[in-house]
Amino acid sequence: MAQIPSIINGVTVEFGTGVVNDVDQRVVDALMHCVRPHVAASHTLDKIFVSSAFDSHELPSRHMQHKAVDISRINGTKIVIGYPGNAETKAIVDAIQDIFESFPQRRENFGPHFKKKLGQPFVVPGHDDHIHLSVN
Repeated sequence: MAQIPSIINGVTVEFGTGVVNDVDQRVVDALMHCVRPHVAASHTLDKIFVSSAFDSHELPSRHMQHKAVDISRINGTKIVIGYPGNAETKAIVDAIQDIFESFPQRRENFGPHFKKKLGQPFVVPGHDDHIHLSVN
């Protein structure tokens, strides 16, 4: 298994208590694809907070297959608080979700900006307070 690094493209990655950082290499590749300081025009991404990887879920969740990650804070701001009220947080969340759509092995892209599975709109409850990204 791969490990999500503590720095991705110059962006600091923090982990919640209890996060088990064992993921498929494609999850790391996906984060490398869409996490970078200038992901959103006129805003700088300095830090993300991973609230879940291979933990706190049950099968058939992609998390328990080592193929998903949840991001719940952007630059220290909880997405539930900063989205959509905080322009910086909204811009960065939107950009991460938009860019993830161009990742070849993307599967699930759920968050406050939109919810898509395999590139198509998908109805799933929750995910308004974090970005959930999973890979095939």
